[in-house]
Amino acid sequence: MYKNTNFKRKMMASVVASCALASLSGVAVAQDDPMLEEVVVRGVRAAQETAVNIKRDANSVVDAISAEDIGKLPDATISDSLQRIPGIQIRRSAGEGSSVNIRGLPQVITQLNGEQYLGANSVVSIQPNFGDIPSQLFKGADVYKTSTADLKYSGITGTINLKTYRPFDFDEGFTFAGGVEGQYGEETGETDPSLNALMNWQNEDVGFMLAGTYANVNLANSYNGINTGSPGDAGWTSQITDTQVGLPDMGRRYMGSQGFSAWKQVTERERMGLNSSFQADLGEGFMLTADWFYTEQDEYNRKVGMSATNKWQGDNWFVPTQDAAAGAEDWYSWTEAELSPKRLKSFTQNDVWHTSSNNINVQLDYDNGGAFTGSFRAVTGSAEREKRHAYNEGDLTNGTTTGVNPLTWSGSGTPTGFFPASECGPDAIVLGADGGCFQPINPGGYSEPPQITYNTAGEHAQWGGFDRPLAGGLGADATIADYMGNLDSYNVGAFSSENNENAEGDLTAFSMQGNYKFDEGFITDIDIGLRSGQRSSEFERYNLFNQPYADSCEVQWKATDVQMHSGPCQDGELVSGTLNGTAIDNMFVGYTALPPTALDEHNNVNWVTDFGPVGGIPGMWAVDPTDYDDPEAFQERVFGPSTKYVIPGSSFDVNLDELTYYAQANFEAGALQGNLGLRVVETDLTVRENVAGTQKSYGNTNIDEGDKVTNRKYTDYLPSLNLAYWVNDSLVVRAAYTENMVPLDLNQYGEGLVLNYTIDSEAGSPTEGQFVVSGGSDTGNASLEPWRSTNYDLSVEWYAGAATVFSAAAFYVDIESFTESTTSNEPQPDADGVIRRNVDITRLVQGEGGSVEGVELSAKIAFGDFTDSFLGNFGLDSNYTYSPSEGSGTDIFGEKNLFPDNSESQFNLAAWYEADRFQARIAYNYRSERLVAIGGGAWGALNLYQDEAAYVDVSASYDITDAVTLYASGSNVTGEYEHYYLGFEDQYAFQNYYEPRYTLGVRARF
Repeated sequence: MYKNTNFKRKMMASVVASCALASLSGVAVAQDDPMLEEVVVRGVRAAQETAVNIKRDANSVVDAISAEDIGKLPDATISDSLQRIPGIQIRRSAGEGSSVNIRGLPQVITQLNGEQYLGANSVVSIQPNFGDIPSQLFKGADVYKTSTADLKYSGITGTINLKTYRPFDFDEGFTFAGGVEGQYGEETGETDPSLNALMNWQNEDVGFMLAGTYANVNLANSYNGINTGSPGDAGWTSQITDTQVGLPDMGRRYMGSQGFSAWKQVTERERMGLNSSFQADLGEGFMLTADWFYTEQDEYNRKVGMSATNKWQGDNWFVPTQDAAAGAEDWYSWTEAELSPKRLKSFTQNDVWHTSSNNINVQLDYDNGGAFTGSFRAVTGSAEREKRHAYNEGDLTNGTTTGVNPLTWSGSGTPTGFFPASECGPDAIVLGADGGCFQPINPGGYSEPPQITYNTAGEHAQWGGFDRPLAGGLGADATIADYMGNLDSYNVGAFSSENNENAEGDLTAFSMQGNYKFDEGFITDIDIGLRSGQRSSEFERYNLFNQPYADSCEVQWKATDVQMHSGPCQDGELVSGTLNGTAIDNMFVGYTALPPTALDEHNNVNWVTDFGPVGGIPGMWAVDPTDYDDPEAFQERVFGPSTKYVIPGSSFDVNLDELTYYAQANFEAGALQGNLGLRVVETDLTVRENVAGTQKSYGNTNIDEGDKVTNRKYTDYLPSLNLAYWVNDSLVVRAAYTENMVPLDLNQYGEGLVLNYTIDSEAGSPTEGQFVVSGGSDTGNASLEPWRSTNYDLSVEWYAGAATVFSAAAFYVDIESFTESTTSNEPQPDADGVIRRNVDITRLVQGEGGSVEGVELSAKIAFGDFTDSFLGNFGLDSNYTYSPSEGSGTDIFGEKNLFPDNSESQFNLAAWYEADRFQARIAYNYRSERLVAIGGGAWGALNLYQDEAAYVDVSASYDITDAVTLYASGSNVTGEYEHYYLGFEDQYAFQNYYEPRYTLGVRARF
């Protein structure tokens, strides 16, 4: 699906750079030409005034942001700018704003210039994620918090309409604008380039505009805590008792983990975008507009770090040494623990994303000054999103602690694997009928679990104990740090490329709408419209299998603890002789799925000491993550051709067809204005799920046994009423009643059961050495209902000046239906298809309903509206949102759960100064704790929360001339980080750290 676009990217960068430099070099010629004055807004006050006017003139509850200049929204990303609006909460990815909530919920619709937009990060989801969209291409965004019938396609709690430039936005003639900037990361120490340019020409009859951006940024972020930090796969066990971890029986319960890690990641994003628009006044009231919007991004998440894990083999490796009562039954939180991991290792991971989106709009508008106006629109969109994943483990164990020996002899020899003759060295013990041999996996590694400490009592976690002695290949006096510092003590524990993804989405929509104005009467005009929209998504997730040896079985996990001796494909030899004092007579032994491999045999390696603000780790040798920029190419270079096996439970097709028609009456009687409408949505949903069969050997991939197709049809009738009462020319009271429906994320319809497997290492177990089921999830259900809600809004707005407004709003969202996850203990088959055990399965089910309510207080103040003194150069943009919510279930204290991802309190304060040629702004954003995941499954009995967080951004600019501006900015200048906890605030889970970043650039227009 993804094509090599390196040449295209270089051409794009060259074009953007040429236009940007042309803008800069042509400034002197343009300064004296009065015909080139732009009609677009410039400056922070003008941007605030534009946003105030949009809010005042709207026929519903609306907030807006506006660009301060061509190519300059107030913040680094669209999401960062949107979070300044009351009720909007965002998530961050590598420190940049990405996904967006409105009033605590993610069921938000994104529009582009008034019609549905398909982004590459939303191929299967509804929630907006603007991480791949260059902000320089937009002149602003409107946020509709109450819906109207003529909005046609709206979210549960809001709709975001992104607005691009069009030719008739500018003065007649030519307009050029461009910018060049460098972005510096405090942790990466790199200066990254960013370019943008815009060219426009129009003669009042015809106009053409072309804008482009290019950036290549490197973003540092670090992590410390439970093994992965992913809510669905975090390594947390169920609750454990004091006796399970070797403590005296005092009736205490703890949360333990199967592993802890610390890593640093550098995310490279090469991002580009193009926006082109054509407008023509055809005469007789007809206006033709055609828009093209294109984005493309290549993202490399290069991660390297240390991991200490018990390899899913019980809880007694973890012993709390400092604890405290948590205030809930007999739960205790811990702040320090002694760890004795079976596997202490370095690890390297690279998640590579290739994304692109293409959206085209053609519309014909009619307005001849008469009573009737109308519009016809056709939009089409396509998007692709590909993920390629690879990881590598740098093991320090010689195999004693992880059970790499394919047989369970108790002799005193060094643990070994069994290999074909082609892999046997001079010291190998040849006992196979075909020359196969036993030989050590990693003779320089340690032979007993290391004893280390993990302390979370301070601001950041601290590791310790690395100066303790450790037995193994380095001799009696060696410490844990000695093994970590010796490259020859490492071997590759595993190679894998799994959970790769291909996602394709398509969107088409046709709409007609008309408005008829009446000369007199209570009803001023009516709107009617019809819209037909089709959205489809094809999604597949797959693992790569390779043959570790010539003509051997295919293996997903090329690993030293995987033996090819179970399932339908077995590869090994009959063995006879004596090993470690044990006689073997004609026994079949499977080959180890990875031969002894030095860490630097196939890879470049680095000595790593930077794990972020975490302390105590002396350093480790680790593979360079850039080796996996093309994971499939690496796998094939080392192991030969790869075979792709689709994961049935994570692969699906969904087609969503919607026919929408509406009628809306707009009315006015004295000081009262409003609209009353009805929108009808007929939905035809078709879902193709893959049916998972038996497990394929030596991996966690099921065989695809066919398809299950579900077709559903349902109709929603969605009334809306918006009222505005103007007490006087500056004071308005608004009220609204609306009903809304939004489809689920498409994967929530299409995904099925996915089982997880691990190697049974329990000595004497009937399935020892085999892959056994350890849990699973079923995160899709084609029978689920869409999100439906009834919304009530009341607000007061006082427009005290041209750029000043004070407002207060109260809202209540009654959610009829939503999804939630439940966990049940169910019998499931091991990899050989035999059911031997019950495991926890998490399933997506219909929720019981809930509510979100709250209050929004906002003040946009330009002091120049009130005084001509020096104070008149200042302004404020501040708001506070209070939005308590009730979801499903209760927490460990018996209190009702919040809605996931909703913060109860959010506060924004931006102070700005603008005078003559200089302007500056400092912005503060605070968000209270949020519920990340409800307890159960991977999280045991406790909910996962993110603690409160506050971010500070600054910016300043100076107009060197009327056409040239020098600017600088800083994001997250205080170095804020994300802190997560389980159940109670002092039970540490993990932390994400994002680097402060600074920008210096020059922008020109003429």
